[in-house]
Amino acid sequence: MFSRLQKGGEKMKFTTGIDNETNFVNALDGKLFKELNRNLQFFLLYLFPNMDKSMKFHCYKTENFIKPDIVIYQGQEYRYVSLKYGSADTLHNENIRTFIQFLRECGISKETLKTYLLYHYGDGTLNGTGQRRMNSVTVRYMYETQIKKMNEEFNQSKDFIKKVAERVMAQGVNLQAAEAQYIYHGDPEGGTFISIDSFMKHVDKKDWHYMEKCVHIGPFVLRPHARYAGKKIENEDRRNTVTVTYSNFVNEMIYIQSHYDFTYERKK
Repeated sequence: MFSRLQKGGEKMKFTTGIDNETNFVNALDGKLFKELNRNLQFFLLYLFPNMDKSMKFHCYKTENFIKPDIVIYQGQEYRYVSLKYGSADTLHNENIRTFIQFLRECGISKETLKTYLLYHYGDGTLNGTGQRRMNSVTVRYMYETQIKKMNEEFNQSKDFIKKVAERVMAQGVNLQAAEAQYIYHGDPEGGTFISIDSFMKHVDKKDWHYMEKCVHIGPFVLRPHARYAGKKIENEDRRNTVTVTYSNFVNEMIYIQSHYDFTYERKK
């Protein structure tokens, strides 16, 4: 979350991601194109290039724990949008068990799965039952050779990286849920947006082998939500959560928008 300033420097109340979703629904639902601000008009022209400007748009929030946050529709045309707000670097959280199962189904070796669990828990065990909990610097030093090999396997196949991108950005854990088609960062007054298609093209073209000092799959950095090494345990279950981040994701969205999204023929 972050604060915004009114004219004269007076601070408005903090706005959360959930507040932002509500603001989008209020700004779009039941509105004609001419009733929207210029930012939303530009966004909707991108989503609905063949729109009927005499028809109202509608918008609603989705259920929790799926990738699209809002659905925007006009008539029978629906668009599924993932909203980002603030720094937006954290893109995905998942239980370690389902994540390891996903990696296994993608053909990742037993050796790499073991290394990942040692890295994730940082206590010398594969299940988080160790007594000594190490910090991230110690973990990376202790398993330096294994982590290097793990990164090599994680990043040797673009097909695998794109599967991870699909899970992190569009599909999520629930394979029956609707997928996000677009990503929007900002609020109804202004923002940056890209299509999932253009993001996938970016993943396919770019190389992230330089990110050897962190555990990563393509541009996605993997870390435990918490290890509680030398710290008070606030929520033990957080140790079982994989957090996926993307450094400077907002800037990357701007790059994708300018290089792909308005020159790349999107899937219909």
